Amino acid sequence: MDYGTMRYDDTQFELMMTLGKYHNNGIPIFFEDKPSTPQDVVNFMMVREDEVYMPDYVTDSENHLIQIRYDRVK
Repeated sequence: MDYGTMRYDDTQFELMMTLGKYHNNGIPIFFEDKPSTPQDVVNFMMVREDEVYMPDYVTDSENHLIQIRYDRVK
């Protein structure tokens, strides 16, 4: 997939920037169990627009965010 030609609407761009902040702070992001970048997540969701994905914000025992996971809602 050539990411350089993708065009993002405001919502997609905002999601990518929000996930980017987490990613830049060391929070791993997964899309369907695969390590992913914020751009990967947005691009995958654009290509699979007929499917619904929900983020799961995973925390540790002290309620600190340790990862974000996107999985398809069945």
